[in-house]
Amino acid sequence: MSLPVPRLPPAERCRDLPPACFAPVMATGIVARALNEAHAVTVGKALFVAAALLHTALLAGLAVKAVRHTDRLLAELRDPARAFGHFTLVAACGVLAARLGAGQLRAVAYGLLVLAAAAWAVIAAHVVAGLRRALRSALPRADGTWFLAVVGLQSIGLAFVAVDPRPLPVAVSLVLWAGGVLLYVTVLAAVAWRLGCHPPGPQLLTPAYWVTMGAVAISTLCGTQLAVHTEALPGPVTGLVTAAVTVLWGWATLLVPPLIAAGAWRHLRHRVRSGGEPALWCIVFPLGMYTTATARLAAARGYAFLSDAVQPMAWTALAAWLVITASRLRARWSADRTRRRGGRSVRTASHQLRTSARSRAVASGASTGKWWLPRSTSTMSKRSP
Repeated sequence: MSLPVPRLPPAERCRDLPPACFAPVMATGIVARALNEAHAVTVGKALFVAAALLHTALLAGLAVKAVRHTDRLLAELRDPARAFGHFTLVAACGVLAARLGAGQLRAVAYGLLVLAAAAWAVIAAHVVAGLRRALRSALPRADGTWFLAVVGLQSIGLAFVAVDPRPLPVAVSLVLWAGGVLLYVTVLAAVAWRLGCHPPGPQLLTPAYWVTMGAVAISTLCGTQLAVHTEALPGPVTGLVTAAVTVLWGWATLLVPPLIAAGAWRHLRHRVRSGGEPALWCIVFPLGMYTTATARLAAARGYAFLSDAVQPMAWTALAAWLVITASRLRARWSADRTRRRGGRSVRTASHQLRTSARSRAVASGASTGKWWLPRSTSTMSKRSP
């Protein structure tokens, strides 16, 4: 007999929001932008609206969690194994703000930018404090989620330059971009040490390692956007940023084959089933970000061979988004069906127990000639004078 999973009220369900719950928003938002780069404007707008609606709902849920379940949220932020997932909130806000900053909703973009900057500062402070307390135990568990700190920081820089392209914001974006590149190198060293000294097994080699490529792709995109503003940056700085962007794009390209090979090793050789795991969104975001960065780099440098590759890359990112969305919905549907079946099983078993007890009571009464009474009552009537 399976036990039912009770349906909790919305306020209680917000308690179980995972740290990386904004991963679908950042993935959907950047795929929408990649489709715009491929001139699929209608599909891109539809995906962006979906990302904005999901972002609003998740923000409301996170606010409830922060108010009603503060201890739970603080415990996640203090745990290095879970805290990095919260940087998906920063990246989601940055991706949406960068898109809205070029339109008529600039006030909303400013609000998202402020929220992203404040959230990154709070999360980073807790992460640093947690690593100081338990660095030796945290380093052997360093994985792809650590690169979300880089993604969050670069998304703030990207939003800054999109919302306000004046010289001062561009200079701030330049500082954030340089800090993000240095942070990427630091995190890459930590993850490389972990892979060399404590190699993860097939179960632990999750799709989160794709963020290794996603972080360098967003660094490429942010640098490309900066290099366009030649009037706000000195000539030598612009040349340095342009050269660095080319190197970053090359590194992102080199990371794709090992990531595909790691996935094949995990799923084909060791038969690890994904089962619609939430970390699959970590594949969609890098694909969309790499496509967008490639399109912007091709436009800035005049690389025709890269421009020709943008459209198939964008449709590949959309295909990955569709597959993973279907996988996540199927997993959710299966969980709901299991819960409903569990509830029916318990109700059926309870009904069978009541029916069985009633049948035994009737049988006991029939053996004494008084079928409407249980055995104990019938026996007492015989013994009474």
